[in-house]
Amino acid sequence: MTWLDDVRAALEPAGLNQLGVIGRDRYDASAPPELRARNVHPGARSIVVVGSGGRAHWERFLEWVAADPVGRLARRPHPLDDFCAEVFAGLDRLWEGCRVVFPTFRAPLRLDFVKLGELAGLGRRSEQILILVGDRFGPWLALRAAVFAPHELPESTLPRHPCTGCPAPCLQAVAPAGIVDSASHLRAREACIMAPAEIYLPLQRMYHYDRAAGRRALCALYGVADEVAA
Repeated sequence: MTWLDDVRAALEPAGLNQLGVIGRDRYDASAPPELRARNVHPGARSIVVVGSGGRAHWERFLEWVAADPVGRLARRPHPLDDFCAEVFAGLDRLWEGCRVVFPTFRAPLRLDFVKLGELAGLGRRSEQILILVGDRFGPWLALRAAVFAPHELPESTLPRHPCTGCPAPCLQAVAPAGIVDSASHLRAREACIMAPAEIYLPLQRMYHYDRAAGRRALCALYGVADEVAA
């Protein structure tokens, strides 16, 4: 097995089920000067973009929270980010010579992860809802990490654009006002015709689109008081 095979096998059980590869030259051609590979991680020869499609990562997250709802949910402002980071930390043997960057508010770098997802072949940016849409999971895909790796890896093929020729039911779902807030963005996303069977679970959608309500619902589910909100 190759290093990339090992990474895929290690991440899949946590619902991190989407991997794509960007070569250094392709990455540098689209990155601003300050974020080119030599500045982010000089030894990088490839960038592996990791995503979670559908419900699997969320379901593993719920299992993780269930083991310690107070410590892993009630006392943490960003438990889903923490879960993903813990998964990566538990695989540190794989990251020798790498730099892992997460798309979180706490990250020291602000990378355009939607652009990275496109370059890594995981999907294309929707012309209407402006998020990544892929063939396998449609719009129900989140990008979780970019691994700047010292390995020369085969680049992923750039995908077709799923919005080409689409009648755009996403925009019809929010007409006439269009997408003006998180609620209308969610309605547009739910109307996408790509991979409807992969739609996020109701609590998963709530957590992503109304974090305060999502935290309340999660805390109620596990019978704990939200110490962060308090």
